[in-house]
Amino acid sequence: MEQIIALIQKLKDGTATEAEVMLLESMLEREEDAALRQQWRNEFDRALTTGEQVLSQERTNALLVQLHTRMEASEQHTREQKVIRLRSNIRAYAAAVAGILLLSGMFAMYYTHLQKHAPRPLSSLPTPHLKHIRNTTGKAVIMTLPEGSQVTMDAGAVLSYDEKAARTVALVGKASFNVTASDQHPFTVTAGDITTIALGTRFTVDASALQAVTVKLESGKVLVHHNGSTAKDGIYLLPGEAFHLNPVTHQYAVTKVTGIPEDNAPGGTTVKHAVLLTFTNMPLDKVFKKLAAAYHTDIHFADSEVEGAYFTGQVLKTDSLQHILSAICQLNNLEFTSGDEGITLRKVK
Repeated sequence: MEQIIALIQKLKDGTATEAEVMLLESMLEREEDAALRQQWRNEFDRALTTGEQVLSQERTNALLVQLHTRMEASEQHTREQKVIRLRSNIRAYAAAVAGILLLSGMFAMYYTHLQKHAPRPLSSLPTPHLKHIRNTTGKAVIMTLPEGSQVTMDAGAVLSYDEKAARTVALVGKASFNVTASDQHPFTVTAGDITTIALGTRFTVDASALQAVTVKLESGKVLVHHNGSTAKDGIYLLPGEAFHLNPVTHQYAVTKVTGIPEDNAPGGTTVKHAVLLTFTNMPLDKVFKKLAAAYHTDIHFADSEVEGAYFTGQVLKTDSLQHILSAICQLNNLEFTSGDEGITLRKVK
């Protein structure tokens, strides 16, 4: 019995090996104590409803103690009946414990990403009110965010966002987004180690596998950034392209996606994209200088505020300067203002 508790604690700490997980599963039973199993489920649902991101240490310990007590009672009953049933006695317990601890840990991780990439906090602002939506219907559902963007959530997907800043969301699972256009307010999706920034477009983010993320673009343009990268660069996707991150090597690839047209032109014809500028890991100061020359607009900035930042992507002739600057500034914690003397860039304070 002590071995079961020790293995559950290892699961809680995230140190259990595959062999230990298999050993624990072999010691557990399916049928008994559905009430305790349901309590674990209710605890996780409560965490989502109330905004509590993970089970507190006190609540986790209390539930583990209760689990231990129930298993001891089961063991005593087994001794009295002289029936050797322990090795197959409580399988559903550990499945519930491991599941809730894993899901709670994952939720904490994505909550951290959401907080990290949300609009900058100000001491005068109230604490964000996060809303969590979990698709438990077993099929895809369509929902509309407060600012008007539509999200198609696959079964099991979880979407989290601040109700006062609904254009910054965190995703667990798979969802498709149809984003309302706004040059001044980019739409940001964080899933695993990937942040996707869109200004008005249709795209799909698939984070069903832990840390393995795929972004597919149907129309418009998105900027994809690997949060684990030391450089503040990003990759622009064109319609019909997909970004894939390898969770093992942390390398990415951009591929063409079959079945997705490069653009939705009248009559079903394909529109050829006229490329204005192409950047490959170019320092951000040079990027802004080339943009200024291409759009015949003065762009003012301090070199110290863009030092160490790079950009990879393409600019099309159909892209507005506001569109491009909004995406790049969002990624690099910059903001810009327009005036009679041109555009001025500065760090967000």
